Amino acid sequence: MSSGGLVAALSGLESNSFIWVGWIGTDIDECDKQAVTDMLLEQHNCIPIFLDPKLSDDYYNGFSNAVLWPLFHYLPLDLEYDDNLWLAYQAANQEFANVLLPIVKPNDLIWVHDYHLMLLPELIKREQPEARVGFFLHIPFPTSEIFRVLPCNKDILKGVLHADLIGFHTYDYGRYFLKSCTRLVGVETAPNGVYFKERFVPVGVFPVGIDPDKFIISLQCEKVNERIEELKKNFKGKKIIIGIDRLDYIKGLPNKLQAMECLFQKYPQWKDKLVLIQVAVPSRQDVEEYQKLKQNVEELVGRINGLYGSLGHQPIHYLFKSVDMKELTALYNIADAALITSIRDGMNLVAHEYVTCQTGDKGVLILSEFTGAAQSLPGAMIINPWNSEDVADAIHNSLMMSPDEKEVKHSMLFNFILGHTASHWGNGFVRELIRAGGHADKLSATPRLNIESVIESYRSSTNRLLVLAYDGALVPLSTFPANAAPSKDLLQVLGELSKDPANHVLLLSSRDKKTLGQWFDGLPNVGLSAEYGSFIRSAGATEWEQTGPSLDASWKDKVRRIINYYVLRTPGSYIEENETLLTWHYGNADPVYGQIQARELHLNLDNLPFEVIVRRDKSIGVRPLHSTSSSALIRSVIQQKQQQQQQQQQQQREDDLQIVVGDDERAQVQALECGLDFLLVVGDPNSLNKEVMQIVSKEGANTVPSVYTVSVGKRTTKDQFYLIDDYEVRLLLEQLSNARREEHPE
Repeated sequence: MSSGGLVAALSGLESNSFIWVGWIGTDIDECDKQAVTDMLLEQHNCIPIFLDPKLSDDYYNGFSNAVLWPLFHYLPLDLEYDDNLWLAYQAANQEFANVLLPIVKPNDLIWVHDYHLMLLPELIKREQPEARVGFFLHIPFPTSEIFRVLPCNKDILKGVLHADLIGFHTYDYGRYFLKSCTRLVGVETAPNGVYFKERFVPVGVFPVGIDPDKFIISLQCEKVNERIEELKKNFKGKKIIIGIDRLDYIKGLPNKLQAMECLFQKYPQWKDKLVLIQVAVPSRQDVEEYQKLKQNVEELVGRINGLYGSLGHQPIHYLFKSVDMKELTALYNIADAALITSIRDGMNLVAHEYVTCQTGDKGVLILSEFTGAAQSLPGAMIINPWNSEDVADAIHNSLMMSPDEKEVKHSMLFNFILGHTASHWGNGFVRELIRAGGHADKLSATPRLNIESVIESYRSSTNRLLVLAYDGALVPLSTFPANAAPSKDLLQVLGELSKDPANHVLLLSSRDKKTLGQWFDGLPNVGLSAEYGSFIRSAGATEWEQTGPSLDASWKDKVRRIINYYVLRTPGSYIEENETLLTWHYGNADPVYGQIQARELHLNLDNLPFEVIVRRDKSIGVRPLHSTSSSALIRSVIQQKQQQQQQQQQQQREDDLQIVVGDDERAQVQALECGLDFLLVVGDPNSLNKEVMQIVSKEGANTVPSVYTVSVGKRTTKDQFYLIDDYEVRLLLEQLSNARREEHPE
């Protein structure tokens, strides 16, 4: 029988071009595996996954159904998390990848289904970055407050985010996923997707449907019509309510039975005139929770039949078994109402099946508001299954509804179902996946930095300037400044680069001079800029120099009052005070609320005579207008290089050196006039690189042969190149350092 869900949805797709890859669901003797594989491939175009019995139990019954299933259905107290189960889930996902990857061809589409395989997109992309991978979740996605209960929540989210397209049944599920990505992973999101690493990952809503033709054809079957007449005869003079559910605690069977009991209490006229035919499809019978549920349901059935039944009448007809397609179609057809009381359900396709099978006098669909179908089925009576009296009233009203009103509601439902079939769902998702995969690398025209090209230019140059932003480029963005101290490896790399007499290394930061001094005192050859250039320490110097005039600190009083107002209103935020800068940090606040507060603070500060600096590390800096910037340090280095070059040229004039100049050589000579032949600028795409290039151009160094401006963590910039994160920046610097050691072995 079809009881809704993944199987019912996929059964409506035309599968001629599909290769199915899935776990076989049971243990197979080693000697039989090849025969089973050949049979499945030949008859069903399916490649099986064989899992060890212990692994499959921990993976499927353990992590998937005892952890993810209850959590995603808002039952966090029922999950049974264990590290061994998590390891089994990872191992099983890896087994899928091991079988899948060897058969994937360049133009293939890979569609990963459901919560059992949420790590698989990342495992595929790790080995085949160009593969086009879609992921669809067939169950609800919970709110971030529920999802964060899961210890491995970030790993699950990152696994899914490697897909090229992520699909959900409803807008709410997609919205909760985006919120979890923002709050738990800290990535930037848009209403229709996520900015993850160097890609934009679309998140779409694809309400699943059924294949209505299967039921329409079944209704034309002679045996089905005979069964319909037989059932009508058996229940003559009675109203019939149908319930088709797996025996699962999310389906709300106890809620349904309690509502029926309430109905007979509140509307006693329905006694002996109303029956509920409840088919409970066996599910996970070896799990203790499901055994208890079965016992509870059967006790409720017995109690209601004992209180409101008679020798010739039972109000509840309870069937603990599956029924075939013909029986199912007949039951749907004769029912005056379908009652669905799920307490949380991804979609619930029983609703679609019931409406499709209604002919003649139309019935009424009574649908829980906690199903995904409730958001897309106009004409259904929406109920809260936790309110027994509300459900009882809905049952009574549905049975008393006029035929004309029933006809109107059914027409609305049936038209929607015909337009949103399983084929429509599947083909729509595949079309979006093709489009998303084709545009995944076209987020912007900014190319990724070719490190080999930089190394080659570096080797051939003799006068180099390396301008490096600190936070977000050399170290990860941190919500606490104290956590941003440089590692020993980073200090070693910077030390190696600064030892080369051909290099001038500058570090630019918003940090105060005391902190930078403590961190980099061991690197005397590195130039430092503190508080956005208010203080500089040139390479080789021991004292800090203030680049602008000393200011009256009274300006801080007004700004401090404003920022403190937002500190009080935004839990987790705080104020940092330096000599020439006040900074509001909101990285530890709620991501959504913090962003709202930041926009409001920015608007308030924009009306005042201060410079406002908005940074990617979730902070807002404020300082007086016309304050100096890091340009002073950069300009001094360029001028120093110019002076050195002029001195060298003066010495060479006596030699009356003649130079034959071609197009490339002419650029080289002009570059030497400013003293630079290699410039690398790495930092914040919003301001740093643009500012540096303006200085370089003004100082006449715009003809430098090798110039690389690189943004970090953001592709949509006007810089020449981008790198994904601070790790890639450190990798670049390490390779530059290695190039120096090769040229100057010690």
